[in-house]
Amino acid sequence: MKILLIVILILLAIDLFIVHKCLQLIMKPYRYTKEGMRQKEIDNGFEDCVIAYEQEWERRPFTLECDKAVLSGEFIDNPDAKEDKVAIVAHGHTANRYASLKYAKIFYDEGYNVVLYDERHFGESSGDVSTLGMKEREDLLKVIGLVKERYGQDCHIALHGESMGAATVLLVLRDIDVDLVVADCPFSDSVRLFREYIVNNLHIPPVTVMTLLIPVAKYIHGYLIEDTAPIKAVESSDVPICFMHGTADKLIDCDHSKQMIKVAKNPLSRLHLFEGSDHAMSIVNDRSRYEKLMKEFINEVNKEAV
Repeated sequence: MKILLIVILILLAIDLFIVHKCLQLIMKPYRYTKEGMRQKEIDNGFEDCVIAYEQEWERRPFTLECDKAVLSGEFIDNPDAKEDKVAIVAHGHTANRYASLKYAKIFYDEGYNVVLYDERHFGESSGDVSTLGMKEREDLLKVIGLVKERYGQDCHIALHGESMGAATVLLVLRDIDVDLVVADCPFSDSVRLFREYIVNNLHIPPVTVMTLLIPVAKYIHGYLIEDTAPIKAVESSDVPICFMHGTADKLIDCDHSKQMIKVAKNPLSRLHLFEGSDHAMSIVNDRSRYEKLMKEFINEVNKEAV
């Protein structure tokens, strides 16, 4: 009996260690510096987007207080903007606003004003932890409120998100309607995401770890993993959504997007798969197709809205 108790305690300690490491990876991850992200985007072939951002676009900075964090962002006013169209772009985990430039330029070229910001805990924004979309959803709702103050309550709002940013732009759909959403490699449910990470990377059954992970995240960190499920927001929304996902995504399987397109209500919603592309690499591997598909979606939604 004593040996059994020791074994149980050892296993519990191992599970708690894994839980700690998992939450550490999510809540206090590696963070790219502005310079590091800038160089990565240039290396990936988006120097033209960086030049446009730094040398051509009219940028007006803003800060926004959001639940123990201060977000740093910019309004980019487009002289060719049509009918107060505004695109808000949300970057992914570990990144900052430089990762959003390649998507922002597509909207800018289509006649949108653009809003870029660093999500909490990243870039020039403060915030002790990242919550993979939970608090980021509330932050984005405040950004949308600020956008409406600047561009008008009836302005046309498009959202684009990559990875964590994609989950974030989908999560706001349970609270607010926008004109369109582009979600690049989102996860459908964070519980599923954690389970898959444990199986694929740690190669252990997820049951005991998840049994500890969910309450530890909730009661110690205030992180509600079970409530962070973009698919539920998609199910409840009639907003047109364009999903983009690489078929070789090793971090978030493309089945997450396949699952969500099945419950998307708007007939203009669609899913585009990029064969052989890893996580958040679809636009890197096939920029011309990605831009073409995004522009077609934007124009079709805007045409229907007239």
